[in-house]
Amino acid sequence: MEWIELIFPKACEGCGERGEYICSKCQKKLVYPEGICPMCCRPSLGGWTHPRCRKKRGMDRLGVGLPYRGIVQQGLKKVKYKSQWDRIEFLFRLGKEKFDEQMLREGSKDLVVTSVPMWKEKEKERGFNQAEVLAKLVAKQYNLEYVRMLERVRVTKPMYGLKREEREKNVAEAFRRKVERVNKRVILVDDVWTTGATMRECAKILKDQGAKEVWGLAIAR
Repeated sequence: MEWIELIFPKACEGCGERGEYICSKCQKKLVYPEGICPMCCRPSLGGWTHPRCRKKRGMDRLGVGLPYRGIVQQGLKKVKYKSQWDRIEFLFRLGKEKFDEQMLREGSKDLVVTSVPMWKEKEKERGFNQAEVLAKLVAKQYNLEYVRMLERVRVTKPMYGLKREEREKNVAEAFRRKVERVNKRVILVDDVWTTGATMRECAKILKDQGAKEVWGLAIAR
């Protein structure tokens, strides 16, 4: 046990029991999300894009580990606003079985990892991009390369409270490429999936740069 844990011991978000951020009893109460099509957000086995939803510049698959509510939501907010990075590693480990089941058991051939970028001023103010922290964990866990392929070129409004169409307009042309060509299958990582507007917009850029497939991966939905 590290000295910091002696002074500030980890406690369960749900019941307060010391030891982990979500204890084994509270983990059993989590209702894990089933796979959905990343284009229409309707149920889909394995998170594959429905044949009828496929687009040349669209996403091909989505993997989600945990439900974005209650204790998981609280934990992710503490990562984002209190810089408690070790929580994101814990939540990743908690969702790993679901990631393995949904997508990463397919094998790592031709896969590369990238993340949804933050506006540079916001990242500078916060000191980190939680999506990039998670993406690097994914790359390390599965022995894949992490590459910064995208950058955000303008400020976007907060997504909270916006309807799906408004979210799509909000992120339109908000990103651009940082690499010339991709020529691989790309795992695009973000911390939370809501409507998927941001990931779908990023996928367009990646497909334009030659990505064979774009798989989204988020800790929670």
